[in-house]
Amino acid sequence: MQNVSFYDRGLKNAERIMNYEFWRNDDAFKLDHEVIRNPFSLHEELVQRKADILIAIADDVDFLEESNLKEITGGFSRLGMIVIGKDASYGTVRKYFINGVFDYLISPVDEDSLRSSVYRMFEDRSLNYIINELKLKVDALIENIFLGGGQEEFIISEIINQIYDDWNNDSVNGQLLSDKAKVYIYKTLIERKPWLEKFLYKNDFIPHLGFSLRSKEELIKIWTMNFREASAMVTKYQMIDDRLVYKIGKYAVIHVDEKLSLDDVSRGVFLNASYISHIFKKITKMSFIDFMMEVKIDRAKVLLRDPEIRINEVAMTLGFNSQEYFTKNFKKKTGYTPSEFHKHLIEKYR
Repeated sequence: MQNVSFYDRGLKNAERIMNYEFWRNDDAFKLDHEVIRNPFSLHEELVQRKADILIAIADDVDFLEESNLKEITGGFSRLGMIVIGKDASYGTVRKYFINGVFDYLISPVDEDSLRSSVYRMFEDRSLNYIINELKLKVDALIENIFLGGGQEEFIISEIINQIYDDWNNDSVNGQLLSDKAKVYIYKTLIERKPWLEKFLYKNDFIPHLGFSLRSKEELIKIWTMNFREASAMVTKYQMIDDRLVYKIGKYAVIHVDEKLSLDDVSRGVFLNASYISHIFKKITKMSFIDFMMEVKIDRAKVLLRDPEIRINEVAMTLGFNSQEYFTKNFKKKTGYTPSEFHKHLIEKYR
């Protein structure tokens, strides 16, 4: 949880800002309702209150001079500061940024502007922390996935334990930073292997609306399950990274959500259909038709993660001629009908 303190010699502006709705709608922020008014005790007050964010109202004063801002920004490695003032001149704004303020907003500030600034600051600080403090462990997890996995649980435990240690075992901050790290790792995987996006359920890696607090142990368990799936998909489809079949395999994966024939692929990659069949079988040890069915079934497994989706929608999305034909092939590959598998997934990821 981010502890938010306010500085305002006049008090009224800070009290107005505290009543903005977005503070109440997000469990990530805990407001200190006792406004700091004495500039000479500001540093000491921030230490005592363990502030993560300072909103400073500087309507009628030069907050930079009054508060000895350099001492504050230099003494708090994790303190994010937003200053609200009336002076919009280039010199004043530049002066604040040079001295470590994250954002300078023009008074009177509206709720949307302050909310945007606060969330940008949180995103920026989270990313910097992940890149600078977690880099070695995050890189180790990514490389382990691309090498086929096997060490996911150990590396994930190291990452999440460090996050909680660095943030004083605060459960909310720990989960928020863990969520940010998970998104960063997922996006890095997709940037390096774009085809992987088709085989991973995005909502497993990017938090959706709402916040359900989990224990550190639960996070490690969920991360491990999700990233083991990523490792399995990398291992299964790494053959399409071969330069001779990369264009073919990539085209098939990208267009998996379509009715796709060998002739369609031939036209898409400007290669003869017979050549595609020959070279694909030679490199991957499987026919291109079998590969396409494998891709569609693995993609179906991801689509079936949506609790609201219908089986016929999945069949239509993947270009099967009928739901019956889709069901037949899905059961042949997995041992389950799509309905059985759908129910199994809902119970597994509940």
